[in-house]
Amino acid sequence: MNSLSLTSRLLLLSLLFVLIPLISWLLLAKFEKDIERNALDQSKEQAQILGGFVNQLLQTDRTLKQQFLNTTQQKQFPIALKETALLIDGFSDEWYPYQSATTRIRNFGQDAKLTVIEDKDFVYGLFEVEDNSIVYRKRLDLTDLSDKITLVLGSYQMQFMPMAPGKVPALRQTADGYREVTPIYAVWQERTEGYQLEFRVPQSLVGKTISAEITDIDRAQSGVALQGIYSFTDFESLSLHSRLQSGVLSLLEPELYRLTLTNNQGEVLYQFGQLHTNIRANWRNRIWSSAIEEGTSDSLLGKKSISSINLDLALTGRTQSELVNEPQLSAFSRVYKPLYSNQQVVGAMILESSPVNEKLLLRDFWLRFLLLLGLIWGIFIWWVVKQSRRYSQRIMELRDLTEGSISEEGQIRYVIDMDEEYDDEVSDLTNSFSLLTNRLKQYHDYQEKLASRLNHELRTPIAIIRSSLDNINRESLSADELQLIDNAQSGAVRMSQTISRLSEANRLEQAIRSADKEPFDMIPVLQDLIVAYRTNWADHAFELILGVEEARVLGSKDLFVQMLDKLISNAVDFDDKSKPIKISLRRKDRQLVLSVSNAGPNIAKKNLHDVFSLMHSSRKHSNQHLGLGLYVARLIASFHGAKVNAENEVEVSGVSINIVWRNKHFTASP
Repeated sequence: MNSLSLTSRLLLLSLLFVLIPLISWLLLAKFEKDIERNALDQSKEQAQILGGFVNQLLQTDRTLKQQFLNTTQQKQFPIALKETALLIDGFSDEWYPYQSATTRIRNFGQDAKLTVIEDKDFVYGLFEVEDNSIVYRKRLDLTDLSDKITLVLGSYQMQFMPMAPGKVPALRQTADGYREVTPIYAVWQERTEGYQLEFRVPQSLVGKTISAEITDIDRAQSGVALQGIYSFTDFESLSLHSRLQSGVLSLLEPELYRLTLTNNQGEVLYQFGQLHTNIRANWRNRIWSSAIEEGTSDSLLGKKSISSINLDLALTGRTQSELVNEPQLSAFSRVYKPLYSNQQVVGAMILESSPVNEKLLLRDFWLRFLLLLGLIWGIFIWWVVKQSRRYSQRIMELRDLTEGSISEEGQIRYVIDMDEEYDDEVSDLTNSFSLLTNRLKQYHDYQEKLASRLNHELRTPIAIIRSSLDNINRESLSADELQLIDNAQSGAVRMSQTISRLSEANRLEQAIRSADKEPFDMIPVLQDLIVAYRTNWADHAFELILGVEEARVLGSKDLFVQMLDKLISNAVDFDDKSKPIKISLRRKDRQLVLSVSNAGPNIAKKNLHDVFSLMHSSRKHSNQHLGLGLYVARLIASFHGAKVNAENEVEVSGVSINIVWRNKHFTASP
C-alpha cells in the first residue's frame, strides 16, 4: 500500500463502490422473500373470499353442483387456456407450454398430435402429422385425392385441403358446393417427418363438441391411393372440456391469479385466469425472461386431473398452502381450499397467484438504482482521477522545483515562487518551500559576501600587526621572546593567506557560474595536456589511457583544463614515483569516467567525502596549501554536469580521483 501512487490509492478506495451493488443484491433477495410471504398471506385471504363465493354458487346453481357431484362424466376433449402469444405461421415452436393438453393417436405406424387452446375470442389448434408422402390437391374442383384434415366444431364442419405449403383456406360444404370460411385463418407447413397445420377459429363459430379426422393419401404405382383415415375422437363427437369460466363465474374476471376447480376425484372442471400480466411489455423485464418462464413440472395449466398430497388434504376439509418454485423469480403461491355442499366436501378450489410483477417492479427499481450508481461512480472516478492527477502533477512540479533550486554543492540557484493560485495543502507546502529557499538564499548570499568583507575588514589590522612585529628591535630581545615574535609573524602571514584564499574561492565560484558553455571533445585536450605535464614535471611519469575515440561534453575548455591541472597538481604532491600517474578516459555501463590515479598514501576512509570540501587539506608536511585545489575541481566538474569522487586503490597503495558523467551529459563513440 505504501508503494502505491496517490491516483492508485484513490482508485483502490473507489472500488468500495462495488460493495454497494453486492449489498443491494442481498437486500433485494430479502425483499423478494418478504414479497413472497406477503403474497402467500394475501392468497390465503383471497382464497377465503373466493371459496365463500363458490360455496354460495354451489348452494344456488344446481348445474354447477351437478358437475361437482357427477363422478361418471362423459368423455371430453381437453382444451387448454391460452396464456402466451401465438403467431399463426404453421410452426410449433410457440406451443411448448401446452404439451399437457395434447391428444396423440397412432395409425399405420405413424403418429399424429392435436393440441387445442382457447381464450375469450378464439380457439387455436395445432395438428402435427407424420406422413412419408404428402399429396397436395391439384384441382380447384376438389375431385382429386389429396391429404386433408377434417375438423368439426359443433355443427360447423371444415376441411383443409392445401394445394401447397402456406396459407390454406377452411372449406365448408354447402348445398351449392364448397365455400371458404374467411374468419378462419390456417397455415400449412411441411416438416421433416410430415406436415403441420396451425389454425385459429373465432369463438362465435365454435360449438360444444369437436371431432377431428386425418385423411392420408399416398402415392402408388398407378397414381395415388387412400392409405387410411384416422380420428382423434374415435370417429365421434366429444364434448369440449373448456376451461373458460361460464355463467356467474365470469364475474370473477381474474387477471393476477389462476383459479382451478376440481371434484373429489381431482378432475379439473374449470380453470381460468393467469398468474401475471404481460411481463414482456417492459424491455427491462426481458433480462429475467429465462428465470420467469413457469416450470411445467409445477404447473397445473392444461391438466385434465390433478393429484397431489395437498389436494388430498384439502379434500378432507383442511385448507393447504405452499410456495412453488421457491426461491426462484418465478415462485408463486398456491392455496388449496375445500368446497362444500350441504356440509359435505364436493371438491376443491386451487388458487394460484404470482408476485412476479411486484418482484419485477422491485428489480426494475434495483436496475435503475444500479444505473444511477454506475453513473455516479463513473463521474466520481473521473473526478478522482482528474483531481489526483492534478495534485500529483503539482507535487511533482514542486519536487522538480525543489531539487533544481539547490545545486549539488549546496548553492541556491533560485527562490521558489509563492503559490497564490490555489488555497490547499499543496499550496501551503509550496509557500513553505518558498520561504525556506528564500532564507537559504539570503544566508548563501551572506556567506558569499563574508569572504570579501573579511578581506576588506581584516587586511588593514593584519598589515598593522605585521608592520608592528617587523619594527620591534630584535637586538634587545631574548631568544624566547624572538621565538614568540616569529610565531606571531607566522600566524599573521597564515591569516592573511587564508583571507586571500577565501576571496579567491569566492571569485572563482562567480567566474565558473558566469562562464559560457559550448560542446568540445576531451580527447585532443587530454592529448595536449599529457605532453605539457611531462614537460612541467619531468621527474614524474605520466600515462594516458583512452578507452573511447571521441568524448564530447558541454562546458568550457579553459575550465576543463584548469580542473585537470588541479587534479594533476594534487596527484604530483602525493605521488611516491613508484608508478606512473595515470589519466584514463573510459565508458563504464552508461557513464563516462575520467580518472587521475597516483601511487602513494591512501586517504582515510572517513575523509574520502571531505577531500573536496572548502579549506580541507590532507597534507601534514606543509602549511602552504589550504585545500582549494580539489574544491575548485569539484566546482568545475559540477559545471560540466559531472560528479567527482575519490577512492583508494585496491591492489596497491594509492588514490584515484574520478570525474563521472551520466549518459545524458556526454556523447561518446567507442
